Amino acid sequence: KRQVIIDAVAYTGMYDKLSTEIKAKQAAHDVACIDAVWLAAFADAIEAINDADTSDFLPTLQESGTIDGSLLGYPMWVNTKVLIYRKDLIPEDKVPQTWEEYQALAKELKTDDMSGTTVFGSGSDAVCSFLDFACQAGAEGLVFDKDGNVNITDQAYVDALNFMVENATADYTPDDSLATASTESQELFTNGKTAMQLNWSHQYPAAVEALGADKVGCAPMIGGSAGVGATTGPWYECVMKASENKEMAKKYVEYMYDHNADYMNLTLKIAGRTSVYEKAGKETGNEHTTAVLETLRAEQSQARPMVATWAQIEEVLIGVVEASLGGADVNETLESAKAEIEAIGR
Repeated sequence: KRQVIIDAVAYTGMYDKLSTEIKAKQAAHDVACIDAVWLAAFADAIEAINDADTSDFLPTLQESGTIDGSLLGYPMWVNTKVLIYRKDLIPEDKVPQTWEEYQALAKELKTDDMSGTTVFGSGSDAVCSFLDFACQAGAEGLVFDKDGNVNITDQAYVDALNFMVENATADYTPDDSLATASTESQELFTNGKTAMQLNWSHQYPAAVEALGADKVGCAPMIGGSAGVGATTGPWYECVMKASENKEMAKKYVEYMYDHNADYMNLTLKIAGRTSVYEKAGKETGNEHTTAVLETLRAEQSQARPMVATWAQIEEVLIGVVEASLGGADVNETLESAKAEIEAIGR
């Protein structure tokens, strides 16, 4: 028997830890579980697994794990945003499917004690929301188009930002959108302070646990002019090239993928295989898996760009959302961000 030693690292320090290890050409780890947006930065240090059977990968996951034709890991889980709502307040036939329905319902549900919905204006969650809405408004390729040109001044991004600003300045959302992300939104929801939220799917089982199954429902992401769409948050188990135990490491990641259904028994209840989600969705309490599958299968759902400079680009996009929610001109903000991202490059 081989012993597997797991090194748990906080998300905020993980990129730097892997980066240091790779630059030093020291394989302290045989396998790393890596956020998809970091794959491009670490691609040269990851062993490709091009013989993998990808037929059961959830939609978009083969594409977002592949760089220059090489698949860099097995997906372990994916997260995407879905609609989580108070089903004791919103009957099934009134669950919003479009931007207009969502805004109208948020307005209708607002009371002195409860807001209709929330806006994510803080950190990387704000960027993902912005890109979700850009998908829904018709973006073709996120941040970069298929030819590698920065496309964030396209109308889809203008519409997406304006939608966020409209919601943030409306009286049906809390005043502090700039300080709100996934955790804060979930707290408002579970404390009965908001009627619905567009939040990461793992927040659904947590909300059910807090409020009870009779009060919480979930549905696929809402749709804009181009239909339903969202950006994804997959993680991949990757074999490191400098590993001295490469064969064993490969067996380990294959084993973890084969046993992907076990992830559904953990707190977050998210996984990486279509069959796991289809099976889980038949069980009460896992309704979010069906909502995720429908969202991922939508034509406009797409991964964030596979670029080595994502960390810097994300900082620019955080600035875009914060400036716009703070009252800056949307078109001017996007124009200046485009120039900054072009200077950063891929």
